[in-house]
Amino acid sequence: MKKFFITVVLSLSCVLSVSAQKQTEASTLNLIGKPFESTPNPYHRVDTLVYKGFNRTENRQLRCSAGMAVLFKTNTRNIQITTKWGYVYSSHSTMPISYKGYDLYIKNVNGQWQYAASGSLKAYKGEKTETFTLIENMDGTMHECMMYMPMYSEVISCKIGIDDDAVIEPLKSDFRHRIAVYGSSFTQGVSTDRSGMSYPMQFMRNTGLQVVSLATSGRCLMQPYMLDVLAEVKADAFIFDTFSNPDAELIRERLMPFIDRLIAAHPATPLIFQRTIYRERRSFDTVLDAKERAKAATVEELFAKILTNPKYKDVYLITPDASDAHETSVDGTHPSSYGYALWAKSIETPVIEILSKYGIK
Repeated sequence: MKKFFITVVLSLSCVLSVSAQKQTEASTLNLIGKPFESTPNPYHRVDTLVYKGFNRTENRQLRCSAGMAVLFKTNTRNIQITTKWGYVYSSHSTMPISYKGYDLYIKNVNGQWQYAASGSLKAYKGEKTETFTLIENMDGTMHECMMYMPMYSEVISCKIGIDDDAVIEPLKSDFRHRIAVYGSSFTQGVSTDRSGMSYPMQFMRNTGLQVVSLATSGRCLMQPYMLDVLAEVKADAFIFDTFSNPDAELIRERLMPFIDRLIAAHPATPLIFQRTIYRERRSFDTVLDAKERAKAATVEELFAKILTNPKYKDVYLITPDASDAHETSVDGTHPSSYGYALWAKSIETPVIEILSKYGIK
């Protein structure tokens, strides 16, 4: 059996000792996660010119790549990335994770997606195009690769550079079906080590179900204009993390219209809500704790009625687990990468059981 060797680049300042590489635009390969065919920029999450309510200054929460990956196969020994940024969504809270990508996985001899390398560089908001080394000194045989796009940014162009004597081809996706995940900064993957470690992306690798991950970090409020987007997403099922940002009153006001519109847009489609991990055991703030407990109680109250109403037979509520068994990340709110791994595994069994009722396996 041929052994699998890769060398991960430890410094992004490394310069390849090869001639200028051939470059292929990533969107011409197998781009998974793109929800709208009409979007001019292949890496945009949502076309801000079409959907009122989404724009860079008033709603900075919609990212281009919470769940976007490029699948390809290549026999190159070295991979470079030439990237041009359109916009970077960052603030005092998101800056540490504003452009954590690109994140490369390679399928190993056991058919599993194995982490191989990750890297990034300063984003220039479309003003500059720069190149960096993602991985080098591979064995030169054909490997199947999956590269996650950066978080919290719009990428205008992403070119994959390979050795002059190597080839790169689109890789037929082995991910089956199509599951759309909509949620908050938890869905976005805030505080992860890298873009491939958000819980939707780990869930995709664990289950083989293709995931389209949409996240409105900090502003996941079940807004009516977000429903315009979700109504058009083509998916076999939906998973929601929607209860961390709105308060109890807003949940009570918006949850039922949110569900009713989704049922109308996607009849006989499973709508799986998560009892989002609340923060009541983290803040040591009695006022905030009371608000978080009120949200949890509101969700339980509403779903006690929803789950007994035949009209909502395709609506479900599950409980993830990501925080109680380990320390949270440095921001004190979001799980670490390990926490997101726990989250992905904890929802796997209940989600698979629900999907199996609809022939989704």
